[in-house]
Amino acid sequence: MKQQPFSDNMKEVADSMGISMYQRFSLMEASLFLRCTEADLQKLTRTHKISYIQVTSEQIDFFGFQLLEYLLKSVVTKSPSSDTATSSPERIVRAKELQELTGLSRTTLWRLERRGEFPDRVPLSGSSVGWRYSEVMEWMQTR
Repeated sequence: MKQQPFSDNMKEVADSMGISMYQRFSLMEASLFLRCTEADLQKLTRTHKISYIQVTSEQIDFFGFQLLEYLLKSVVTKSPSSDTATSSPERIVRAKELQELTGLSRTTLWRLERRGEFPDRVPLSGSSVGWRYSEVMEWMQTR
């Protein structure tokens, strides 16, 4: 049986983010995609925390799958910030904290939610929503 080069999870994330696994990103494009500075991204390459392509002695590029691998590792290893009250599993998580917990953009979270692949939001008031912390953590553990 032929082994697939990418996991179903990685393919799903790539589809939800609208990128191709073999799409090439310049240093600037990759830093925008990862929402970090170019200097931080260069530091990640120097410390071998992210894979890259050495095009010339001065130029590096990234494939989409390399950026996704880094993102997925970050989501799995990232723990909630110390100021987060984790003692109550039924607390409500607002959008900003949700993005920090998952490492995903609001758009990606919205797309996953619309497809039924992410916990539903909880209406708090007329225009305010949140997510149940326990459901988000359970979703992350299944990834």
